[in-house]
Amino acid sequence: MRNHKLLLVEDDEAALFGYERYLSKNGFETRSAASLADAKNSVAQYRFDAIVLDLKLPDGYALDWLPELKQGYPHLPVIVITGSSDIPTAVKATKNGAEDFLTKPVEMTDLLSSLQKALEIGSLRKLALVQNRLVKQDEPYFGTSPAITEAMEHAAVAAANDTVVLILGETGTGKGVLAKWIHNQSDRKSEAFVEVNCSSLKGELLRSELFGHVKGAFTSSIKDREGLIEVADGGTLFLDEIGDMDMEVQTQLLKTIEEKSFRRIGENNLRKSDFRLICATNRDLLKETESGRFRNDLYYRICVFPVCLPALRERKEDVPELCERILRSFDYPHLPLSTPVVQLLTGYAWPGNIRELRNMLERAFLLARGQEITPAHFPGLSAGGSPQPQGDRGVSLVTLEDMEMLHIKGVLDKCAGDKYKASEILGISLSSLYRKLTKTGSGA
Repeated sequence: MRNHKLLLVEDDEAALFGYERYLSKNGFETRSAASLADAKNSVAQYRFDAIVLDLKLPDGYALDWLPELKQGYPHLPVIVITGSSDIPTAVKATKNGAEDFLTKPVEMTDLLSSLQKALEIGSLRKLALVQNRLVKQDEPYFGTSPAITEAMEHAAVAAANDTVVLILGETGTGKGVLAKWIHNQSDRKSEAFVEVNCSSLKGELLRSELFGHVKGAFTSSIKDREGLIEVADGGTLFLDEIGDMDMEVQTQLLKTIEEKSFRRIGENNLRKSDFRLICATNRDLLKETESGRFRNDLYYRICVFPVCLPALRERKEDVPELCERILRSFDYPHLPLSTPVVQLLTGYAWPGNIRELRNMLERAFLLARGQEITPAHFPGLSAGGSPQPQGDRGVSLVTLEDMEMLHIKGVLDKCAGDKYKASEILGISLSSLYRKLTKTGSGA
């Protein structure tokens, strides 16, 4: 467990010496500032877990800085130090965001107690700002096949260390889920997990999203904004589809990774961020470097610990259990799946991997309308394992009329050909059912 880092803003050298000596003995790392200017620079450059703030400083009144401080760092707890005659002011400071106030001369045991409580509150506040921890999330299921077991063994090693991880795999294999799993198993699990999709943002937009900007840096920058590198301080930054990142942004990212420092767009101040980096791509980055589309030095900087996720077609023994896990998330009641359905799903190549599997199961679940899923609920899936012809967007070329008839036939099979019972399940009249069957040549 790392030591908590404190900023002590105090111009009285004797008092500052006492704070530093006592707090260091109790496991804190301290940094001092003797003025508001020094305090502002320190907050911009370093990460702190709490601030002990004297209200009266040589270059200003700290109470005036407090609203700005809390706006920029809402999770950061502040303990105010004041003279005994300024208690009404200290009360006002707590209303403006300070966690507590202490009067001079400060009792060290009171300071320690106040800090411990403030740190607990600050930790909970930051957690609430970054993630919704109130909603219980199920542990993701990856499978038990030899191929995925090997990948998960590598992922477990990555989680136990703080090195840069590069997750490789085809689209839809679950690279984002694995990145979140690595974060949740690591020592940084109580901090932020910040995800950026590099393929959806280009150029200046991606730069601004990552590094942040100051007011007036460009036309639409009407106020200062934190970048996601700054938000990820103490936690994990996940750069998905990093192979799609622009060369200019790659150059800036390389320096940030190496130095753990950055500048907001339009700002001179150098900021620090202690983040853990996980990247993912479906591209062959080595070939991308050879073609000049990806920086060679950045590739070797992020490819410290690669984890390769296998395609679903390479581990078909995992398909039945994956299907049941996905269907349980839809509250599907008719498990296990029938043998014909399992044979159909394990025989298919799944070019879109787990993402395609989930989408196909969701469509089958909707078509089944509460009944048991049958092979007829997978239009576009051939029994031989090859996908039916698809359009430019990867959508099976099946008409709504075809899908309707497949569903009707599935219900009729379930009802052993009893058309009256099938019409009740389908929610249509018996005459309408006969009419639909006659229209498609299925007969009465």
